[in-house]
Amino acid sequence: MTSTEVLAKFFGYDSFRSYQQEAVNAAVSGRDALVVMPTGGGKSVCYQVPAMMLEGLTVVVSPLIALMKDQVDALRANGISAAFLNSGLSTSEQNTVIQQARRGDLKLLYLAPERLSARDFTFMQVLKELNVRLFAVDEAHCISHWGPDFRPDYLILDKLKEYFPQVPIMALTASADALTRQDIIQKLRLQHPDVFLASFNRPNLAWHVRPKKNARESLLQYLQGRKEESGIIYCLSRSAVEALAALLKDRGFSADFYHAGLSSEDRSRVQEAFSKDKVRIIVATIAFGMGIDKSNVRFVIHMDLPKNVESYYQETGRAGRDGLPSEAILYYSAGDVFKLRNMISKDAEPEQRDIMLKKLDQMSELAEARQCRRQYLMHYFGEQHPDHCGNCDYCLSDIERYDGSIDAQKVLSAVVRLKERFGTGIVIDFLRGSQSQRITQEMRDLKTYGIGKDKTVEEWQFIIKQMLQRNLLELAEGTYPTLKTNEFSREVLSGQRSVLLEAYKKPATSTYAQESLPAYHEGLFAHLKQVRLQIADEQGVPAYVVVSDATLVELARYRPFQKEELFNIGGFGQFKVDKYGDQFVDAIKKYCASEKLESLMSEKVLSKPKAKEAAIFSPTAEVSLKMFRAGKSTAQIAVERNFTEGTIINHLVPYVESGDLKANELISNDKMSRIERAIEEHGTQVGLKVLKEALEEDISYSDIRVAIAAAKASVDA
Repeated sequence: MTSTEVLAKFFGYDSFRSYQQEAVNAAVSGRDALVVMPTGGGKSVCYQVPAMMLEGLTVVVSPLIALMKDQVDALRANGISAAFLNSGLSTSEQNTVIQQARRGDLKLLYLAPERLSARDFTFMQVLKELNVRLFAVDEAHCISHWGPDFRPDYLILDKLKEYFPQVPIMALTASADALTRQDIIQKLRLQHPDVFLASFNRPNLAWHVRPKKNARESLLQYLQGRKEESGIIYCLSRSAVEALAALLKDRGFSADFYHAGLSSEDRSRVQEAFSKDKVRIIVATIAFGMGIDKSNVRFVIHMDLPKNVESYYQETGRAGRDGLPSEAILYYSAGDVFKLRNMISKDAEPEQRDIMLKKLDQMSELAEARQCRRQYLMHYFGEQHPDHCGNCDYCLSDIERYDGSIDAQKVLSAVVRLKERFGTGIVIDFLRGSQSQRITQEMRDLKTYGIGKDKTVEEWQFIIKQMLQRNLLELAEGTYPTLKTNEFSREVLSGQRSVLLEAYKKPATSTYAQESLPAYHEGLFAHLKQVRLQIADEQGVPAYVVVSDATLVELARYRPFQKEELFNIGGFGQFKVDKYGDQFVDAIKKYCASEKLESLMSEKVLSKPKAKEAAIFSPTAEVSLKMFRAGKSTAQIAVERNFTEGTIINHLVPYVESGDLKANELISNDKMSRIERAIEEHGTQVGLKVLKEALEEDISYSDIRVAIAAAKASVDA
């Protein structure tokens, strides 16, 4: 079967997402690859599809037991033979799995990294007895000291190339900057890997930053209309996690907590309850989440500031994996920054301290940025994005500028009158004439007490934040940071410097949900969720493993009355149509009969197109193409973009295959002729290594990729 046929039959989709196709091709051709895709971007498809195409076993290295179980459940639900080995299985169960692999009954085997080093690498010898054709290293950033989740156990994976030099490795991660990517390639000993950097944009995910003051009240108000939705709430400490979970339960929410202090049995219980929608909200430390495969998480909320942008991006990416509108909310206070700086300075190893502090500063910049949140995130990961996304708190607020000199003078006057001894909270209370016990009688007797009653707490926070960003005010370092004036402050106070400020406007509600979701019958959707839950309980798997919320939306929109029509609904492959089709169709027909609803399948495209497996050009590849067409060589582009020249050529190869570039623009006619002769003799399915060994030293792996792309282009023409 071709890759698109495998995708349709087992996964129920008719086309690949960005870079999935190229990653599949790399694995099938025997090439190493590094795949960087956002959470929910479809990384698992990159190795699961080739696993079904290759004659042999694909071994997946995964960090968490829960992830293994979820992945295996999902694969089995799609009719794919898979198993896992971890400490949760008895010796007898582990032996059964190994015998299945020896007989060739498994297509995918999931392992924890420590399994490979157990008993002096004896399990490596066991694997050598099996027909291993591909290694997939999930959460590959765990091997890097520069990554946010470094795990020493991952370092053992450098032995894979020693024991299996001919077996390709696919490293996959959702969050890796340029430094981490290079570290992954080096530590896994990847040989001339294809590097695929998919877009980090998640258009269905709305990013919001809110002031931390009164965060609990704000959170409760937000959750009030979302009692049936699944969400994750992150807190920094275990005590905060337990306290917030208790509060939510007391207010009638379906909630539980999770942190590393729980027993393994309790952690498994909580995670399973969340996966199966028995519990709606999990309040957790960052110990919860890596590998969470639950597709219908509608919101991720941070009550405290994460330590770096990579962690924040990965954690927020656990919302909306099914593509439906979802939200990420961060409650931010500058005090969090100082608290984390102190923790890092005290606890971090010296060689990592500076890089961790720098990453914390970048996280703080994101929270305080007066720009599109999405643009900041995309730029952080080296991707261009317009300055207006329409789906973050900044872009959803109307920005108005005004002469804020008087407001700035009020703030500075309050700071001076309070002798620069207090932080933002007390200064704002003082400005607004608060009756709080924190404001002493001596402070109330000052001339400027209450001169800012005309503005809300949020408005004054917004003004002070802008003044700090423009260096009109300073925040002294320390456990309790205080506001300080400087020479620019004095110029403002004396009227020598005017101040232009942005007016605060309460963020609007995201319009993404209204604009992106097709109209669907909400009653039928709710009914189908109950049908799905019943099936899931019978099968003993999470509901989203049966079908995703996105699939239920499609069913509730188009209302198929015939089992065969399910093939035209995303997420229904052959196996799921055979296994669940009758139950869903019967439920739809009965509901529609009682509500006098007709099928709308005539509005749906009634045949899935067998589209040509064309390259999908990523934003980073387009940047390289633009520079190349501007007359720069691949070597020059590599230097300017901080990539290897091979990676730049990999960016351009899809354009050769599509016909947008000619092969002779990248390699000489002489090299092309020699590679063509080698291809005629050996074919293209033998892998790059065989072709490379058959050619002269002056021909690189990148040259061969260009020639193969040109050959494909001529066949498709």
